[in-house]
Amino acid sequence: MDFKAAVKLAKEIKQVKGVLSIFYPGAAASKTLKNIDLVVVYSNKIESSLKNVDSLTTGKLQLKQISLDELENDPELKAAMSGEGVLLHGKAVDVTAEGVKLKSRMILTYDTTQMNQNERNKLNRALYGGISTYKKDGERIVKEYPGLVERVQAQKLGKGVLMVDRFNSSMIIQTLKSFKAKYREIPVWTY
Repeated sequence: MDFKAAVKLAKEIKQVKGVLSIFYPGAAASKTLKNIDLVVVYSNKIESSLKNVDSLTTGKLQLKQISLDELENDPELKAAMSGEGVLLHGKAVDVTAEGVKLKSRMILTYDTTQMNQNERNKLNRALYGGISTYKKDGERIVKEYPGLVERVQAQKLGKGVLMVDRFNSSMIIQTLKSFKAKYREIPVWTY
C-alpha cells in the first residue's frame, strides 16, 4: 500500500466519531496483520462509525477496525502494533501484558573483530569501566571507574550484546560510533 494514500485516507477517517487512533502497520506486523493497510482503533465501536469509515475506503485499502477492548484481548495484535509502524492519528495506545506495562528497550549487538587491540580495550573500558591502581604515601590505592553500561543500567546479555532502555540507547550508540565499532539495533518490548 502507498503510504501517501494512507495519510490522505487517515485525514478523512479521523473526522469520524469515536476514532481514537489510526495506525499504519510496519514490516513487523505483516505476519499478524495479513493484507491489512490501516488499523483504526475506536473507544467504542458504533455501527454508524464503522459504516462511515468503510464508505471512505471504497475498496482502496484493507482496514482492521477494533475497539480498545478487542485490542486488550488480542495479544498478537498488540505485539504487532508495538513494533514498527507509524501512528497517523491520535495517541499511542499503552501496550500491556497481564496488567503490567511493557518497557521499550533496545538490544544492541556490536562486533569489535575489525578493530585493533588498543581500540578494542578503550571501547571495553568506556562501556564496562576499569580499575586503576597507584601508590600514595607508600599505600597501594585501587580506584574503580564505572563504565557507561553501569551508568545507564544496561544489561549484558552476552559477548557483544547489550539491552538498554530506549532512552539511554543513544549514549551507547554514540560510544560505539566514536570507536567505529560495527553495531546493530533491535527494538524490543520487555516487562
